[in-house]
Amino acid sequence: MINQQVEATKRIVTGLAFILAPLFFGMAFITHPNLLSLEIGGEVSAKVAEFHGNNLMHFGHFMMLLSVPLLIVAAAKFMSMLKGRGAWLGFIGGVFAVFGAVILAVDKTALCLVMSAFDTVPETAYAQLLPGIEALFNFEGYLAILYLLALLPLGFLIQGVGLYQAQAIPRWQSALLILASLGLGVAAAVDIDLFGLVSTMILAFCFVPFGLQLVKGNEYEYRPDATDQLATSAR
Repeated sequence: MINQQVEATKRIVTGLAFILAPLFFGMAFITHPNLLSLEIGGEVSAKVAEFHGNNLMHFGHFMMLLSVPLLIVAAAKFMSMLKGRGAWLGFIGGVFAVFGAVILAVDKTALCLVMSAFDTVPETAYAQLLPGIEALFNFEGYLAILYLLALLPLGFLIQGVGLYQAQAIPRWQSALLILASLGLGVAAAVDIDLFGLVSTMILAFCFVPFGLQLVKGNEYEYRPDATDQLATSAR
């Protein structure tokens, strides 16, 4: 009885993670002041100006930070679902996604929580902090690890390919996961928030229905591919 309750709780919590992750993730993009801008990259000084005194933007990035454990839960769930030929894709993609999620936490801590703390000091003191702030946004020192943030969408992309091949979830959902992962990777590379928001919306169309099914207890039935069926019959 206790085991059944624990399993039901795990299933519901996992489902809620899939529902809330794209919502929290998307808040960071929605709160950007120049959301409709298609300018690639941009000057560091302009980025710093966007952050300074923008409490709504700080809140949005704080919500993205809260999405980190939810994304880890999602990656772990996909990893457990992929069997047979897709097991390696599930494992490798899961490792990449979890590591990338940790890097996302570092990114939002350094460039959001720290920036929100700096906003509490007087303007004269803030002006003296600007060289250090620009060093943060230039990923100086060990912050160069933030370039590995690309592992997050890459990991889910790999898992999406595995899910599509194995039909572990409906193929339209795994196709959306692949598309959203590609979009988020491109958005991070060119630093265009509108691409990130659209990609997050696509991700929501994959994650939310799957999460609702988990909460309801109607998990999609695994359908082994032809290779798995041959391997099973050979035993």
